[in-house]
Amino acid sequence: MLDIQQLKNAFKTPERDNNGGKISNYYPFWNIKTGEQVNVRFLPDKNPENPMGFLVEKLMHTLIINGEKKSIPCLKMYHEDCPICKVSASYYKAGDKVNGKKYWRKKQHIAQALIYADPLPPNQETNETHSGQVRYLALGYQLFNIIKEAFEGGELDEIPYSFKKGTDFLIKKSQQGEYSTYAMGSKFARKSTDLDDDMIAYVQEQMIDLSTLLPKNPGAEKVQAWLEASLTGSSVDDTSDTEEHGDEAEGSVPTVSTPVVQRAVETKGDDDINEEAESILAQIRSRRATQK
Repeated sequence: MLDIQQLKNAFKTPERDNNGGKISNYYPFWNIKTGEQVNVRFLPDKNPENPMGFLVEKLMHTLIINGEKKSIPCLKMYHEDCPICKVSASYYKAGDKVNGKKYWRKKQHIAQALIYADPLPPNQETNETHSGQVRYLALGYQLFNIIKEAFEGGELDEIPYSFKKGTDFLIKKSQQGEYSTYAMGSKFARKSTDLDDDMIAYVQEQMIDLSTLLPKNPGAEKVQAWLEASLTGSSVDDTSDTEEHGDEAEGSVPTVSTPVVQRAVETKGDDDINEEAESILAQIRSRRATQK
């Protein structure tokens, strides 16, 4: 079991830098009404080696391939060099923020949690609700930042996902101008609470290794082929490891929230802007010239 200091270290800012049928295992909190909130209790990853304890990071790129938007796994998610990241960083270095942002990786965090009273209407076909169930949460930048600041700011003195003396998390939907936001009222509860023994037994049966919710590593060769197809407009046959890219909303699945350009610029220093990135772009320019 991780201690509170290990969790605080994991959340530190780096110095550099309803569907029909059976109810989904993802909780669609983005569908609650403005002003409503749902209380959840984060649960630990079944994998005790997870340094973040109860979250896994999902990194994806959005590319246009064969005329369609596709979500491509970022190889940095598997601790490998990613050619798409390098192309994005090269564009930023050249002052091209539009293309830099276009190819920049998007980040999302996935958790599993016990859902308390569910404000969403029951599923029309099954009459099921999410109340009292373990569900997965796809957290965008707003909610992750609230969690991160709670660790960094010393708001949490105990492990929030502990079965005993844990802390519930409140997700509240508010309106800011034309857009919905979760940044204004979402927070950890002030008081810790205990799960009873029956509930502990239930959640222990339901908990999973969160890494199993991440896409599989497609390999460098496929990613390179998809990148070149996107940059040159050429076609590619195998897109079996990609995901269709839907509407971008906080927490939507499988889409991820898009970071603002400034944030991407601030963090692009870890992408090794080097000759390799320039070489990739040079090769693609050469192929474009040949095709003409």
